[in-house]
Amino acid sequence: MDLKKIAEEMQPRSMAARDWVFQVIRTAIVRGELPGEMPLRQDEISTALSVSHIPVREAFRQLEAQGLVRIYPNRGAVVTKLSCKELSDVMDTRILLEVGALRLALPHITEEDLARARELLELFSKEKDPIKGAELNLKLHFSLYDPCDNQTLLSLIDQMHANVDRYITPFFGKEEVSAELYTVDEHSQIISACESKDTELATAILRTHLQRTKNLLLKSPLLY
Repeated sequence: MDLKKIAEEMQPRSMAARDWVFQVIRTAIVRGELPGEMPLRQDEISTALSVSHIPVREAFRQLEAQGLVRIYPNRGAVVTKLSCKELSDVMDTRILLEVGALRLALPHITEEDLARARELLELFSKEKDPIKGAELNLKLHFSLYDPCDNQTLLSLIDQMHANVDRYITPFFGKEEVSAELYTVDEHSQIISACESKDTELATAILRTHLQRTKNLLLKSPLLY
């Protein structure tokens, strides 16, 4: 469990210790470095991150609230592992939330928002590192959702992403699947529809894109 590397990426630490530890562990889970059913040892994490047990325990509770960790009496914290049915349910919920967010956001999307989305798409299209590519993909989606101005909705979408993104890892390096998940053309079509203020077209393309993602994720060997 190499949390030090992720911790170094997130320096300088400008947030509360609990939130910083939460972000480090969450990132490790999303990247697949802490796989499902792996026990999380407070002592090891405290030592690796040079913090006391208190922020680690608090981070565990935050992770449990997001469905990434389960805390068992007399056993401690364990990374959750989704079943096919659970992942299917999460993706169905994610589709509803993201399509709804885009529908709410579209009347308020500005030229600056669209320029940012195009900029992220350009970076994304050139990125070779799969981890960075996944992060750019998420930023691209949120650049179109943020104008909905509903932080509760955006937080729920972020939580859904964290719960399913860790199951994309097995597909990295398989060009035919990566192309399906991260199609530049499909993202460009969504942005173009947003530029035209065509809500029905934009949400239809997004729904198709997310449904394809769901179908591929359900083939993940990490599920049970």
